[in-house]
Amino acid sequence: MPKNKKTFSLPLNITRRDFLNGASVGIGATLLGQISSGISYASSKSPSLNISADWYGYGGVGDYRSSHGNTPEVVAAAHRLRQQKVLPDLASVKNVEQFNLVIVGSGMAGLGAALEFQKTRREGQTCLLLDNHPVFGGEAKENEFNVNGHRLIAPQGANGFFVPEAVDDFNQVSGDPRYYADLNIPREFSYREWTSSNRPLKFCGDNYGYLVRGLQEMTSVGHYFSTDNSNSGRWLVDMWRSGLANAPIAEKKRQTLLQWYGAGATRKFDSEEEARRILDTMSYKVFLERELGLDPDAASYADLFLASSCGLGSDAISAYAAYQLPMPGLSDVPPLDLRRTSFPGGNSGFVRHFVKRLIPEAIAGDEVFEDIINGKINFEALDKEEQPIRMRQSSTVLSVGHQGKPDSSPEVNVIYERNGETYGVKANAVIMATGGWINQYVVRDMPPPIRSSYSQFQHAPFLVANVALTNWRFLEKLGITAAIWSKDAGDFGYTCNIRTPMQVGGYQPPLDPDRPTVLSFYTPFYSPGLPIKAQVSTGRSELLNTSYSEYEHKIITQMIKLFGASGFDPGKDVAGIILNRWGHAYSVPFPGFFGGAEGVGLSDSILKGYGRISFGHSELEGLQHYGPAADQGRRAFIRIKDML
Repeated sequence: MPKNKKTFSLPLNITRRDFLNGASVGIGATLLGQISSGISYASSKSPSLNISADWYGYGGVGDYRSSHGNTPEVVAAAHRLRQQKVLPDLASVKNVEQFNLVIVGSGMAGLGAALEFQKTRREGQTCLLLDNHPVFGGEAKENEFNVNGHRLIAPQGANGFFVPEAVDDFNQVSGDPRYYADLNIPREFSYREWTSSNRPLKFCGDNYGYLVRGLQEMTSVGHYFSTDNSNSGRWLVDMWRSGLANAPIAEKKRQTLLQWYGAGATRKFDSEEEARRILDTMSYKVFLERELGLDPDAASYADLFLASSCGLGSDAISAYAAYQLPMPGLSDVPPLDLRRTSFPGGNSGFVRHFVKRLIPEAIAGDEVFEDIINGKINFEALDKEEQPIRMRQSSTVLSVGHQGKPDSSPEVNVIYERNGETYGVKANAVIMATGGWINQYVVRDMPPPIRSSYSQFQHAPFLVANVALTNWRFLEKLGITAAIWSKDAGDFGYTCNIRTPMQVGGYQPPLDPDRPTVLSFYTPFYSPGLPIKAQVSTGRSELLNTSYSEYEHKIITQMIKLFGASGFDPGKDVAGIILNRWGHAYSVPFPGFFGGAEGVGLSDSILKGYGRISFGHSELEGLQHYGPAADQGRRAFIRIKDML
């Protein structure tokens, strides 16, 4: 064993406990024993409903504690919908309400649709949002910890944005600039400063930027290289700035990686349409190897960012998607002065601005940034009868269909389940702001072209694990705030980091290596070389078929491997772990998704909708982000607004 290599063991008497009065959550004793799965599988494609309490795990404190990732109830309901043979009938439902508009889904797209409804509604018109999770926001939610008296907030999923340019009239623009201006989100923020008395360290503002070529150099990133001894390894800090000079890799690989990393826009296109038709015929891996003549090592490193952004790696992602991101070889190095940041709870900050605008009483406080970010959620205010817009959580929609033929139907029938009871709604129109993986099972009279398009979508799973730490001295000793490693057999994840803590009103998290913080693992599931469908199925099976205890074990074991030599001690340093499992986190923008050489994209028929039903959700964009997702909801509403 190398000199100074420290070993760790966890005492057998450690038990799991909740946060009480700021005390920490202990690491489960099951870490030392045989770990059983929380969900049993008859096959890799057919999960049973034997979801144990240990599958979901600890949820933290605060308003989001009961809704972290896909809940067991959501997983079970989705399984039932896929297996459903007897369709519910509105005639058999006792409680049937009437609304002008029903929006299925209260993620960013559903909220974008609701905002447009609010702006254009006529007197007396009503809207109901139905969502299957306990808290609104889709994948843009947050986790909250209390560690030794410090309140810590971390994203459950969607996070990170560039502050857009200010616009004179937000009605004339779309995407991020539109909603940023409309919701009156500030452009200047306060951050906890890293004091000069400490060693120089650079922090990423979100959980993605440290993976981006160019922007990576604005974070103290450590790359961990395993040695032949699986219990040891070697760290390189800021390796790109040194030209990989000390990286323990072969010279040929070093040259390949440097050539890829430094490659600017090697192809010029006369129009966006030309770029789409050419690049969407190949994967990014094919582009790098065939067009640029690079060895496979370049694509392997590119996988880190692509899988975190799109769900799968370069062998599965369209080169056109890589061109939009942008990636080396297709775009120049991003300007280093780009202002990339993240709200405390990630994109939950945007969600909370939408909700505060739609239902002011839903979030405590005034309509100012500090109150919107920090205010308690008033769940009772979401669904008051006198409100024109109402939101109903933990409501799983089972069936959506026109009353009669879609082209002549006067309304749409919606049936949903809540707290074990079945309810019905009659609406003048419906917007499906939920993902295509469930739309095809819920919308009963969907035309064949739309159903065919949905059947071709591929959805990749994703896991966000937030680890609350009592201190992060072990990172400071290494001189890093973010870590990247090549995944060996049995390893967990590929990357992790701590963010620059944004200070918002009364939320004042520390930035001190001897005080608490949250270390976030953003973990994709990709298997290069397998067909895309096999990759997403394999990943989803692993995500759903692994208990909380087993993931807890994997995470702690990985942290010991990476940080044990620098002083990491799980018994003292880890206060709690929250898992956020997203079974269909990403719509994979595979080659041909955007239309390829023919120019007809996979989403084109879906965007048209039919009858009184519109579809608007983030995955229709191919690359998912909050502004375009809200635009999809707005577009879907505009199509049916005259039917209300």
